[in-house]
Formats: sequence, C-alpha cells, structure tokens
Amino acid sequence: MKLPRSLTRYWLLVIPVGAVFLWYLVYPSHQILALEDPDSGELLCYLPVADGDHFQIKYTHSIHLSDVHEEYRVQAGRLYPYQLVYEDTGVGMPANADAGQTFTMEDGKYILSNLQGSTDKLYLTIGAVKANHQIIYNNISYSLQDNIGPGETIAIRTRNVNNWKLRKGDRLHE
Repeated sequence: MKLPRSLTRYWLLVIPVGAVFLWYLVYPSHQILALEDPDSGELLCYLPVADGDHFQIKYTHSIHLSDVHEEYRVQAGRLYPYQLVYEDTGVGMPANADAGQTFTMEDGKYILSNLQGSTDKLYLTIGAVKANHQIIYNNISYSLQDNIGPGETIAIRTRNVNNWKLRKGDRLHE
C-alpha cells in the first residue's frame, strides 16, 4: 500500500519536528543548584546557575546569635567553598587559618578565605527557631524556611536537568 504524496510530506515534517521537541524536553541542558530531599533525591526547589557562579548560605549562629556567610563557587558539577565570613570566634567557628588559607578581619568581621577542597553535595538542616537560613544568589536572598520549611533536612548540589524536570520542580522565590 502506497501512501498519498501529501501524507508522506506530512510525516516527513512531523517526525523531525517531533524528534526536536522530544529532545528539547528530555536533554539535560540546564545546570541548577538543586535543593533535594536527601533520602529520595526528590527535587524540592532549584535555582538556575552556571559554572563559575557564586552563592552564599547565610544563617544566624545558634550560640553567638550573629550572622555567618558561607560562600561557594559552582564549577564542573561540584561545590567549592570560597570563603567564610562571621563575627565571633569560639564554638563552631575557626579562630585562625589552616595551611594555604587566609584569615583577616574587616569591619569587625572575620574572613576566612582561600578555602580548599570541594564537595558534590552539602547537607543542611533548616533552622526552626533563630537560624533564618537563606541562600543568596545574584544579590537576591531566598528564605529556606519559606521555600522548604523549618526543621527539614536538605541536600544542596548541582544538577543538569531537562526542561521537563524544571517544570516539575519549584524555583526558589524571594
């Protein structure tokens, strides 16, 4: 059985267009900072990021009750600690630098920089009382209590995802 010429042209157009649309939906072309359930890997919230971008995790230290800023750089699917800025040394906070690191003080804040190493995933329990955990990216602050919920444990990592996955997840909101 031979198909009519107009139907053949139709399929010659539909198949490539359908293939491109399917590729658009499933090819993991977007890098995100993913906030996930650490047990199931379920994507809870995300922010689009690119290699070389920096983000901060800001929180209020539970004992000192002062702000702490942990800064990370995204590179090749890993998270590299960049610097730590805080106001008090003592419980849980370094009072000096390790080999290769720089320890300075500016405007009453301690700055520990040139941090070494990298990780593929950070684990964080979102404070329920005073911590006020936030992610700061491109000078915009995102409250983790508002976006995910106090007391929740999350994993933070980079992921390459497709357009379909982006539509299923919730982007962090201010």
